[in-house]
Amino acid sequence: MTITRSDFFEDFADSMALWVSAVSDALTKPDADLVWTEEQEPYLRLQRAFGATQTSADDVQKVLTECLRGFAVSMLTAMDGGTALAKKGRIYLVDGARESAG
Repeated sequence: MTITRSDFFEDFADSMALWVSAVSDALTKPDADLVWTEEQEPYLRLQRAFGATQTSADDVQKVLTECLRGFAVSMLTAMDGGTALAKKGRIYLVDGARESAG
């Protein structure tokens, strides 16, 4: 089976959506399971702050989506040779046969 660029970007987008949902829940739902976090206390403090200001999960999701989208664009731009990193070399995504993902 061949993995295409579309497959990669779809998986990338799915992963971002999953993280946005998980972090939004962790920040806005007092009953959220925080076992996956390294430090639970910052999440608990933000839960209390968001609860006190009635910040919605939708607001948190919008902010996180924008932040992760910006980060993704930055990472993909670096991989595409659009940053100062290109002066040191290029990064290529290849499949198991060392072929460029088509």
